[in-house]
Amino acid sequence: MRVAIVAPWYTANGGAEKVDGILGGMYPDADFYALFFREGGIPARLKGRHIQGSFLQRIPAIDRVYRPLLTLLPYAVESFDMTGYDLVITSDWACIKGVVTDPKTVNVCYCHTPMRHIWDLYRTYLADAAPWQRAAYAWTTKSLRQWDYQAAQRVDHFVANSIYIQRRIEKYYGRISPVIYPAVDTSKGYISSSTGDYYLSVSRLNRTKRIDLLIHACNRLGRKLIVSGWGPEEAALKKIAGKTIEFVGRVPDSELGGLYANCRALLFAADEDFGIVPIEAQSYGRPVIAYGHGGSLETVRVEQPHIGPDTGVFFPEQTPESMADGIVRFEAREDSFSAKAIQQHAQTFAIEEFVGRFGQFVDKVMSQQKQMAMS
Repeated sequence: MRVAIVAPWYTANGGAEKVDGILGGMYPDADFYALFFREGGIPARLKGRHIQGSFLQRIPAIDRVYRPLLTLLPYAVESFDMTGYDLVITSDWACIKGVVTDPKTVNVCYCHTPMRHIWDLYRTYLADAAPWQRAAYAWTTKSLRQWDYQAAQRVDHFVANSIYIQRRIEKYYGRISPVIYPAVDTSKGYISSSTGDYYLSVSRLNRTKRIDLLIHACNRLGRKLIVSGWGPEEAALKKIAGKTIEFVGRVPDSELGGLYANCRALLFAADEDFGIVPIEAQSYGRPVIAYGHGGSLETVRVEQPHIGPDTGVFFPEQTPESMADGIVRFEAREDSFSAKAIQQHAQTFAIEEFVGRFGQFVDKVMSQQKQMAMS
C-alpha cells in the first residue's frame, strides 16, 4: 500500500507536529509532504525522513511572510502530485485537506482544527492587521473560506482531534467525524517526591495563547511563574512581567520534565482546540488551572466524580481577575489533589491509545474501499 502523509508546514514543533511524528512511525514507508518547512520545525520523530516541499519552500523566509500570501495556499496544496497513492493522510489545520487525489485514493483527514485564521479567529486576526491591510485581508480570507469549504468535500473521511473540533467540522464543512484524541507521549512522566513554589506555563508566545493573563494574575497575587517558550509576543510579555515572572526560553525536553514535575500547577489560559501541554503536565502528576472552554474541557477533569477525582481547576473567563480567582481556589484545596490519579488520567491519552484507534479506523475504511472496488 502506497501511503502519503501531508501537512501544512513545519516551522515549530507543536502538538500537530508531534502527532505527525507518531503517524510517521505508524507508516514507516510513507512519503511526507509539506507546503514549506524549516529544519528546526521538523518533528523529532521525522528527522532523517525526506519531506517534499511545494513551490512555497523556495520563497526566502516563507515562515515569516506567509500570511500576506494566503491566496497562494490553494495553488500550493493542489500542486502536490498524489498520483498512485492508495492512502493519503492529511494532517490538517490549514487547507492541506484539499490535495487532489486519484478516484481510488482514500483521503483521511485528521483535523486538528478548521483553519483558525479564516474561521473562528477571523475577527481577531482582522483586528490585529494594520488598518491599510484589513480590506485586503477580508477579501483574501473570503475567497479562501470558499475554497476551504469546497476542499473539505474532497475528503473521504474526517477524523476530529476532539469533540470541540468535531462540532466545528460539522458547522463549517457540514461533515460528520469520529473523535480520536491526539497522541501524547506520557511515557516520560514521573511523580516528584516534592514540588517547588512556582507555577508553570509551557507554550509558544503567541497572542492566542493568552500568556498575558497568566502574567497579570501572578503579578497581582505575587506568585512565581516560570514561562517556558518563545514567540513573537516575547518582548511585549516581558514588559508587563513583574519581579516574580521568569522567562526561560525554549527548554530542551530533557529539562522540561523537571519543570513539569516540580511545579505547583500548570497555568493554561488558551482557548485550545485540544491542548497537548495540559496532558503532558498531568503525566507528571501535576494539576492544571485552565480556562474552562474548548479542548480543556476534555483534557482536564473537573467536577466529574462519576469518572474520577479532579485533575485541575477551571476559571470561566479570559481575564486576569478570573485567572487569579482560579489560582486562589486551587490553593484553597491544593492538598486534595492526588498526583497518582492525575497521572492515571493522563495515560488515557497515551500514544498507544492513538495508534490503536487511528490504525483500526484506517484499516476499516481501507477494507471498505477494497470491497467497493471488488463489487
